[in-house]
Amino acid sequence: MTGQSIEIARREGAEFRSVRLTVEEDGAIRMDAQDIGPSVASVWGDDEYEFWVRVEPGALPKLAFELLREKFAGDTGAVDAFRDWCKAREIAHKFDSWA
Repeated sequence: MTGQSIEIARREGAEFRSVRLTVEEDGAIRMDAQDIGPSVASVWGDDEYEFWVRVEPGALPKLAFELLREKFAGDTGAVDAFRDWCKAREIAHKFDSWA
């Protein structure tokens, strides 16, 4: 999955913004935005501005843990929902049980 990038949000018009999510070659995750428009020019003196957040590969387990905790906290059906969520997104996983 490294090297993949996808646009996750876009606002068209005079005040354009594009937000992208990228898995970088070293495995880091980067979310960046590009703004274009008159308000950018009035603040920065140029009509284009880019900014980003980068999470290093070593911090990805904590990122995944916190995002999953936030998504499924309080849901007593979380195990089934998580399995279904992984399946729908073709994320390799293994479901198991014990009785």
